[in-house]
Amino acid sequence: MAARKDKTMVHILDTLTRLENKFDNMRIANATDSSSSSDFVAGTRYSSSQSSGKRNERETASGHDIPTEVRRSYQHLTVPHKVILWPCIFLHLVDSGIQAATDLQHILQEGTSWLIKQEMTKHPDPLPADSGLPSYRIGAADDGYSTRMAFPTLTLQLIDEYTNSYFNTFNVLYPILNHDAFLDDTVSRLMRDGYADGDPGAVLALMVFALGQCAKEGVFGNPIGVVDGVPSGYRGGTVERPPGIEIFNEARRRLGFVVTLCSLENVQILLLQATYLEATGRHLDFWRSTVAASMACQVLVRCHPLDWATHEGDMIKRAYWACVLSEDLYHLDLDLPQTGIHTLEDEVPLPYFQEAQDQLSGERGVDERAYFQYHFLAMIALRRLIGRIHSVIHESSSTHPESSDDYGGPPVPVITEMARQLDSWRSVLPRPLQWHDSDMLDFPISNPQARRPNELLFSPNQGSVPINYKFNLDIVTAQLRTRFYYARFMMFRPFVYKALHFPELMTAEDANYCALAIQSACLWPVSMAPPKNKKRLVPHHFMWTQNFMGILLILRMTREEGVLKQICDERVDEGSIEMTVQLMLGWIRDVRQVDGIAEWSWRILEGLFEGR
Repeated sequence: MAARKDKTMVHILDTLTRLENKFDNMRIANATDSSSSSDFVAGTRYSSSQSSGKRNERETASGHDIPTEVRRSYQHLTVPHKVILWPCIFLHLVDSGIQAATDLQHILQEGTSWLIKQEMTKHPDPLPADSGLPSYRIGAADDGYSTRMAFPTLTLQLIDEYTNSYFNTFNVLYPILNHDAFLDDTVSRLMRDGYADGDPGAVLALMVFALGQCAKEGVFGNPIGVVDGVPSGYRGGTVERPPGIEIFNEARRRLGFVVTLCSLENVQILLLQATYLEATGRHLDFWRSTVAASMACQVLVRCHPLDWATHEGDMIKRAYWACVLSEDLYHLDLDLPQTGIHTLEDEVPLPYFQEAQDQLSGERGVDERAYFQYHFLAMIALRRLIGRIHSVIHESSSTHPESSDDYGGPPVPVITEMARQLDSWRSVLPRPLQWHDSDMLDFPISNPQARRPNELLFSPNQGSVPINYKFNLDIVTAQLRTRFYYARFMMFRPFVYKALHFPELMTAEDANYCALAIQSACLWPVSMAPPKNKKRLVPHHFMWTQNFMGILLILRMTREEGVLKQICDERVDEGSIEMTVQLMLGWIRDVRQVDGIAEWSWRILEGLFEGR
């Protein structure tokens, strides 16, 4: 079994490497200047100039001119937020009479920075530090002083429970720790010697225990509130006092003694701290912790002699790629600055998961463990294509697929090639991870024993009984599949822009791609149950909130008379659109309790969809 697993891992690493090489060799920037692309752009520009009078008539008829600030500030918004300033959506918001729409002037002036200020206002203070664990000092001589502490309420039973809870949830998504090594090398020593200041292992263990408690209560705890008769998906504790805060505070009190180290343990500690802060809705604190982890990791990779073939080398690879994945998200969706860690990606190999100790453990089967290993590797491969979609389609100065200035239309040859690459990524996934559009809500193939006949893994509602799948199966699967549909939606989104602003230029191919964009935005697994009912366990939920806002604005425009409505009426299931609206509105209605940007977004969306 272990030999077969090793061959499978070699196969997936080779496949992912081939895919990444394809991405590197695409030469997308040159493709936008190719003859086929130039012919396409030239034709649409000519038609666009002819149709400009019609477009101006539509804008004048609405009683508004598009402010020049819209065009200038458009580049200061992240891709999810750009939808707010699409001319037809901007005018629709202004015409709506919604009070919050007056804030558009601030977005025009400041861009995404204004939205981030809403998050800063929501959480002006750090998590409370006035709670902790009962403790006593151990090992002090008569005339000496000891920093070693014991926590009598943190019993062996709780340690075992919280450890298993962490490794069954958060570490499945970002496998930065080894389960057996953590127990044998860290926990056993702490139980014998106590938790001392200056001991990185003590801080790391306390972070794990805090996350374990957060994961457990995040599934089985009481909702933090009830919104419009619906229990919140944030469970355990309160908004300001999340589950595990007492243990987390003990870790924070000791972090200062080790925070300046540039060791593997230090990177892991900072990533764990970031994970806890994101689970509690502290998005900017999450960013700060991830930045610190990325900076320490860069020093570790650049300045320390490393042997990638060793177990330690493999753990560093995992920590590195966890940093890169997290940094990509907050940069793309919140425009927060990068540390530069992504510039090392050609120097750091993909992790191989050399865990001899885990292979000998009877607690975990090789196939079960391999599932989340494959998931982590697949997410790494997908991030490169998503990065290309953002940089080439949405941010390139040579194309203007979502701008009325010098409109040349979507770069069709580029999008066609990238769509082929995205489909190729899905087709070469290991069989346990594969799915088709028709079964996107089903259980993965890898776990037939866990499903009952005709039962879906994801559904709009699950009832009142909490669901906790082994190894975080639902959230792992939801993250991978939803990121795929996110990528496909972002890829084809320029055709939605074209349908709204240049309907007279739409071709049959454009209409097909526009419909694909809307279909790809519907029924995302992460917005459904079980994930929506245990949001503390959903990684980076700030990213989903930003994108839900943009999608909901677009779906609202599918109700307005025009080409987009016609395309959706003919090619997109109306029930899927309606259910998606319900799910995403429900998400933002809930998340606004802890999220400042979601709170502002809700003031816009509530008015737009009122009485729907």
